[in-house]
Amino acid sequence: MSMSRENMPLLAMAALFLSAPVTTAFAGAAPLTLNAGAPSQVVDLSASSDVAGSDPSLASLVAPGDFDPSFGAGGIALFQVSGATLIPDSVLVQPDDRIVVTGNVRTSTSCGVFASRYNADGTIDTTFAGGLVTTMLSSGACNAPPARAALQPDGKIVIAATRDPGGATDFALLRYTASGALDTTFGAGGLVIYNYVMYDQSRDVVIQPDGRILLSGTSSNNTNNDFVVARFTSTGALDGTFGAGGRSVYGFASGSNDSVTDMALQPDGKVLVVGLTYSTGTLPDFGLVRFTASGALDSTFGGGGALKINVFGSTDQPQAVAVQTDGKILVGGNAYYPAGSQYYMTLFRLNANGTAFDTTFNGTGQVFISFGPVYNMISQLAIQADGKIVADGYTSLTARANNYDAALLRFLPTGGLDSSFLGGGAFTFEGFTNSDDRGAGIGFQSDGKIIEGGYSGGYIRLSRHGN
Repeated sequence: MSMSRENMPLLAMAALFLSAPVTTAFAGAAPLTLNAGAPSQVVDLSASSDVAGSDPSLASLVAPGDFDPSFGAGGIALFQVSGATLIPDSVLVQPDDRIVVTGNVRTSTSCGVFASRYNADGTIDTTFAGGLVTTMLSSGACNAPPARAALQPDGKIVIAATRDPGGATDFALLRYTASGALDTTFGAGGLVIYNYVMYDQSRDVVIQPDGRILLSGTSSNNTNNDFVVARFTSTGALDGTFGAGGRSVYGFASGSNDSVTDMALQPDGKVLVVGLTYSTGTLPDFGLVRFTASGALDSTFGGGGALKINVFGSTDQPQAVAVQTDGKILVGGNAYYPAGSQYYMTLFRLNANGTAFDTTFNGTGQVFISFGPVYNMISQLAIQADGKIVADGYTSLTARANNYDAALLRFLPTGGLDSSFLGGGAFTFEGFTNSDDRGAGIGFQSDGKIIEGGYSGGYIRLSRHGN
């Protein structure tokens, strides 16, 4: 897969620009705060060995978690584009088992988003714009946040991105057709730019069953940040029936800095967002907010619609949220444990109303994982049909010169690691020796096999694992 810079021009800005007056974030009852206890039962995996991507098991019947040798080269497929840097942010599996990867693309002169597609066996799908499509949104050396994506039932791909020209930033939504072309029926030429306040940064996107599109992210007036969820029609217009003029805004406290990292749509239409929250002089906590299907704060959740989780009384970094079929809520990320001088992977399960930890999950509703003494992060969560929970992420060990290794974990519905899974429930791996590897997404093919994606030393990385 190769593409020169000349093939990636800036998109002519025929985009549909939307703007809205600044409104005050929702006010109401103080959010409920839950305190997570000390990790008296940390799962220490520091003695586990790193699984090299070049030497997976070659068993014809792929064991749970093991690399599938019929995918890519020994279970791992690596792709690189000349003249550009690709940072994957989403991995999506189509009903026909083809795999879509999206994220940010940067060159020395411009930045934007990309979408690429692969066949079920990990080879490039050349029927999709030759395998890769890029749309440059601005010039300069921008520093845009992740560009998450969602699949429509008709195969179209919607990406929530950020237009970052080097000053004020805007929300952006793009839609590609199933063949990899910008969808001219969406916005203006396939693109919508939404300016809410001075600095707007997209983080996630979800497609509702009726085709309307939810975008979540963070907005800043240059003083503090707020959570924002906006809803758009299937053609890219701001949906004025949602929240206040098409958007719902929440700040945990006056002047607090609140940044969205993930979003989940519940079966009842409620919208759950997770991110970090902190005020001047305090350390970041997990923050969760739930909105009703019409965009109002859900007073049945947490305290007046919001919840904070303080872990160890130190720095917390929420990354992922998922909702089970019974309504219980999974939240993943990491937290710094001062007594151990390291960041632990964290996984919490809350009751459906976000008022307490679910103590049927690992006895406390809390799981802490350590692969090593420095940095461990859960970045994505996915729930299998049997209720098992798959997480990906990364870990950094002093013995590896602080390079990150990708991590894949599977938990039982009761919260323990799944001992039938490779590594006794969790393992780390590399795309190639001494590469910097991080997870960016999880999907399931029709036979239940697990697709994990991310990047390895400048390459897009995909791997397939037994279920």
